[in-house]
Amino acid sequence: MNTESQSLGRARLSQCFGWAWGQFGGAAGTVAPCRWRLRFAVLAAMLSAVSLWACSVPVFRYALEKWAPDTYQATVFHRGPLSAAQEALARDLTRAGLAGRLHANISLQTVDLAETTAPALLELWQQSGTQTLPWLVVRYPQASRLAGSIVSGPLTDETLKQVFDSPARKEIARRLGQGDSAVWVLLEFGDRQRNDDTTKLVETRLNYLATVLKLPAIEAQDIAAGLVTVPEGGLKLAFSLLRVSRTDPAEETFVKMLLGSEADLGALREPMLFPVFGRGRALYALAGKGINHETLDEAASFLIGKCSCQVKELNPGVDLLLAADWDRLVNAQSSAGRGLPTRPTLAEAAPEVVTITGTTEPVSPVSNALPATRGQLLLRVGFTLAGLLVVVFWLRKN
Repeated sequence: MNTESQSLGRARLSQCFGWAWGQFGGAAGTVAPCRWRLRFAVLAAMLSAVSLWACSVPVFRYALEKWAPDTYQATVFHRGPLSAAQEALARDLTRAGLAGRLHANISLQTVDLAETTAPALLELWQQSGTQTLPWLVVRYPQASRLAGSIVSGPLTDETLKQVFDSPARKEIARRLGQGDSAVWVLLEFGDRQRNDDTTKLVETRLNYLATVLKLPAIEAQDIAAGLVTVPEGGLKLAFSLLRVSRTDPAEETFVKMLLGSEADLGALREPMLFPVFGRGRALYALAGKGINHETLDEAASFLIGKCSCQVKELNPGVDLLLAADWDRLVNAQSSAGRGLPTRPTLAEAAPEVVTITGTTEPVSPVSNALPATRGQLLLRVGFTLAGLLVVVFWLRKN
């Protein structure tokens, strides 16, 4: 299947329960019409069954407020006791060290090869293909179900710098913290003209979308329930583009993180686009000819549309490893009396970055908000259980 078909397929499954798509065979354009109808029927039943978790808050904002980033797994292999300097470096990967001060979503385990007999850990060590100790391996969060690692190197200051941060990741966190709905990361490949043409296409379409897309009106009960904390009228639509060179040494770990976020990306030799939203969650990749008006429209519409499922694991995307105090940034946005700040287009000295701002529909007044009654909640739960039974019956029958 060509790249365009792959990207279209990824865009079309950007809905709640997108993971279920793969359970019924193949990617977009590879199954018979009857299988498509079965697929859509099952997904529709699933969406109906989880209406209890739907809300009117846009996906990008709900993700920023409620979805804590998944934790990356750092493993330090050693043999025998670590020296004091090595212990200090390892401690920086914990909440008690630099990782905690930077609010990086990473945790640490140390493995003494002279004592461990765990097959999984021994296999991970063998995969590193080195005898250098101590050795650091950083893997994707368990929730992502992604194999491979984003870092494999000696436990040194230089390796830790690559783990925690990079200029691009710092810029993404800054923009999302200041109110961008999404940062569209363009991972360059090939000659400059090709990357410039892709940039122009994306900028032009995002500019257009900023004039036609409208944020949903947030329902009063969702405000009363604390699902969104920005003041009335404070929610803004803002997209920006960030170009990252695949050969930039400072972005080596970040590039590897993006390319490993889907199984087939590493083999593609073309520019890629990753919409990043919430607390650093990459939605999915658009690549090559798959970066077009249709896929941009679908991704943008999903991000600014109503959150159809509040459970993060049932939505598409992979959390990135970023250093940011998200709670503080959200509180700063919420306390801004005039809504979220917008960031002007950067000066011509940095032409690779563009910010697009749009308008919003008025937010429903808070004064009329009433919490759901116990009877209403029980009724919702009843419909949810009924919907799940329908799904189970349908699957067994077909």
